[in-house]
Amino acid sequence: MRTYGYGALLALGLTCGHAVAAEDDYPRALDEVVVTATRVTTSLADAPAAVSVVDRNEIEAKNVSRLGDALDQVPGLYLRDGALGSSQGTSGTSGMSLRGIDQNKTLILLDGQTLQDGRSGKVNWRIPFVEEIERVEVVPGAFSSLYGSNAIGGVVSVITKQPVKHELTVKVKKGWQDAGGEDASVYWRERLSNGFGVVVGYGQQNRDSYVNDFVVRTPTIGAGGTPVTGAQPITTRDGSAAYLVGDKGAAPWDSTSATAKLFYFLNERDKFYTGIAHQDIDQGYTHFNTYLRDAGGAPVSVGPVDIDGQFVSLSESNFVNNSPLHEAATRYFVGYDGTLGEGHLLKVDLAKIDRAYSFTQAGATATWDGGAGSLTDTPNSGIDGTVQLSFPLGTDQFMVTGISLHRDYANQTSYALSDWRNPDTRTAVNGGYNGHSMTSALFVQDEIQLADALKVYLGGRLDRWETRGDNFKNTAPAGATVFPARTVSAFSPKLSAVYQAGNASTLRFSYGRSFRAPTNEDMYTTSTINGLTTQGDPNLQPERGTTWELGGEMRFAENGKATATYFENELSSLIYLKQITPLVLSQRINAGKARVRGIELAVTGRAADWLVLDANYSYIDSEMLENT
Repeated sequence: MRTYGYGALLALGLTCGHAVAAEDDYPRALDEVVVTATRVTTSLADAPAAVSVVDRNEIEAKNVSRLGDALDQVPGLYLRDGALGSSQGTSGTSGMSLRGIDQNKTLILLDGQTLQDGRSGKVNWRIPFVEEIERVEVVPGAFSSLYGSNAIGGVVSVITKQPVKHELTVKVKKGWQDAGGEDASVYWRERLSNGFGVVVGYGQQNRDSYVNDFVVRTPTIGAGGTPVTGAQPITTRDGSAAYLVGDKGAAPWDSTSATAKLFYFLNERDKFYTGIAHQDIDQGYTHFNTYLRDAGGAPVSVGPVDIDGQFVSLSESNFVNNSPLHEAATRYFVGYDGTLGEGHLLKVDLAKIDRAYSFTQAGATATWDGGAGSLTDTPNSGIDGTVQLSFPLGTDQFMVTGISLHRDYANQTSYALSDWRNPDTRTAVNGGYNGHSMTSALFVQDEIQLADALKVYLGGRLDRWETRGDNFKNTAPAGATVFPARTVSAFSPKLSAVYQAGNASTLRFSYGRSFRAPTNEDMYTTSTINGLTTQGDPNLQPERGTTWELGGEMRFAENGKATATYFENELSSLIYLKQITPLVLSQRINAGKARVRGIELAVTGRAADWLVLDANYSYIDSEMLENT
């Protein structure tokens, strides 16, 4: 079976701000440095990828309210829903792909710490608070050779601000209509003469939200029902006939964020650091809207209805969202970034993130106001640790070596509620699961200067992934299963070449392999939401990717740059939801092979001291090569 998908993405932007133009045309573009593409400081022109950098000046000029807002003009990056600050409700975890590769196969880092959660691999785009962000580096392509799991599509690395001087910022914002709500923050940063540095900050956001969650019902076999009008005929994703009959109302939310960091600078290069950051989010609800009216003009939201001779079942439980919803995250981190002896660079970091995630769900007979339902509570955590040593090898080579550990844990419990609007009305435990996953790795990269104009990067990473879990169910058919530990290894090699074709032009080529390990939710949970049951598979294998790309850039005056890239990704063992019974039961499986290929074009330039022109175009062609 083959399916084909074609996508095109076009973005045009104007960024205004009081920036100062560089005195020379090319040196600034050549001297701008990035870290993510090689794990060490590298000039943007020498980076083995088409890296996009969004710095603090651009973030300020855009007046963004969430991380995704800052990235909305990055070539090949598609964002929607919870990734954007004006989004309605949601938990802030949805809506991103990079070069056609979805979010769970693109690694998101915050100061080197993985932001994908230990439950489903989703990312909460409300972390971090935008006032903390110094810059974001978006690095497309296969990067499991340096970063391991999830880096099939690339890496998005968020780097927060450090204390470099005395700085106190207080901001208050107000939005209207789709962005209705308020933002407020206060941040203090101080660099002391004794070597210490301090960051303390607090932020708060709220949004009124807007309607973006609609109620779609499919006709069933039957007769009778109340004749109604107002339904809008549509088709589902699989082409089945259906009706749009209403919406679930808006989902307003509130978010608070607090952070405290302590630095000790031995000198301008070497530093110790530690800190804690916390974020808390609560999502609410507003009344639903039914579009159906009976013969007398009264709204209809329950009972069998007759829509143009089609029988459609309907209840108020169809019109509710999963609120109240609560989400929280607390990050702890400590590390050292500096030198070791003469000519060696050492980076050591250890970070932990504890997350809370819970939501309520209405039962089939519940009303909008209340009734029987359930609460799903999924605390989860992640631990990241890395020791990286980098050093020159002779005069023409530079080595990056390291060891890495990543651990995910999730513990989900589902409770029966007598009132689904009140999470405290628990009456029984319906079921749950526990999942443990750990990845340990060795990585190495050799940067080789083959000629004055030619640099080659050769590297690889060996990951050992281990997982175990269990689940239980107390409702019929009751039972419990323990899944023994199993281990899978993955080697991810990569070869890249960067050729400086003149003072203002760069050509790049890269080939690499990558992987993404299944999440705990993929393997160990069976869940039912809105009547659709999704079953996990404890024997799922990691997804694999093989990527190559060819591209280049040309730089011109005032930081102007034009880039073009052709890329191709072949994906295998894709984790896919196979429909066993349409709209009733789905099963997670490893599917066959897919190919995603495309072109990426971008041009940017400064038209005036206060005006930057930016345009990019991406064409993506996706094809399912094999399907099981």
